[in-house]
Amino acid sequence: MSNFKDEKSEILTIFMEECSEAIQEASKMLRFGNNPTELEREIGDLFAMIQIMKERNWINYEVMTNYAKKKREKLKEWSDLTNL
Repeated sequence: MSNFKDEKSEILTIFMEECSEAIQEASKMLRFGNNPTELEREIGDLFAMIQIMKERNWINYEVMTNYAKKKREKLKEWSDLTNL
């Protein structure tokens, strides 16, 4: 049974936990060369939470896609990454 007072608090807390777990797996890949499957699993968990928030109309995929495009443009300008 959950200790949360409302659905939004629970979903956002789980989202934050999944962000943290994805960060931890990325760090492990850098430090230990871990299998990318673990990172994929954590990103999948994170994506599930994003889908749940979208289903509740808390976020909008179109808006997120526009921000993603802007981020890619910024990376082209400020990073050494290629093929963005």
